[in-house]
Amino acid sequence: LMRYMSTFNILFGVSLAFADQYMNAEIVAESLGVRTVGWMTALVPVTAVLGSYPLSILGRTPSGKRLGLWVGGSIFLIVGVIAFSSTPDQLRGLRYGIVFMYILLGAGRAVFETTNKAALVDFFPGEEATAAFSNLHTWSGLAFGTSFIVYEYISQLAMGVIIFLIAILSIVSIWRSYAISDETALAKEGEKVVVYDKVDRSVVSGPGAMESVEIGTMSVVEQQNSHVV
Repeated sequence: LMRYMSTFNILFGVSLAFADQYMNAEIVAESLGVRTVGWMTALVPVTAVLGSYPLSILGRTPSGKRLGLWVGGSIFLIVGVIAFSSTPDQLRGLRYGIVFMYILLGAGRAVFETTNKAALVDFFPGEEATAAFSNLHTWSGLAFGTSFIVYEYISQLAMGVIIFLIAILSIVSIWRSYAISDETALAKEGEKVVVYDKVDRSVVSGPGAMESVEIGTMSVVEQQNSHVV
């Protein structure tokens, strides 16, 4: 599961690097001035905070988390499309209109910080969560750092294509992650049914005999001791 979920973390890293390394320096600073970069960049975390509230409601169920992750992947996909379908001069010409790009990136970050992490806890409960979160930060950090360096040497078109392709891969990977999770849950449910069925068929009448199949397996073993054939 982790290899599929990692694609969204990579997507987050390459998308945020696009804003921090390229948009801030080449678009906002050039068209609006360096002083504008600060509050423009602040729009990303502010939007993430505001977006976390509806996402927390949506993420109360597995299907809601799945939808939230798809929304996040789609948001970054839109960022990629805008990046490769427009020129730097066109983006500079938007002037304050470029705000919408930062709002999109903030909405994507909201999914990364809330729904994405909640889904990891569902997939990797208990002690496994520690390794899962380490993996999350490893991939997102590695993607961000690598992109920050690489973006210095490639065009805006290339950046957009990279974000777009990883977004497509992320959306497919999210679907695959939940498909595997659903299959695993069904398999475990089937195992429980088999265990209960075996217990029911192997108990004979006598003191402390099981009266209902709904009694837990451990309780049955304790109650039946010498009464199990």
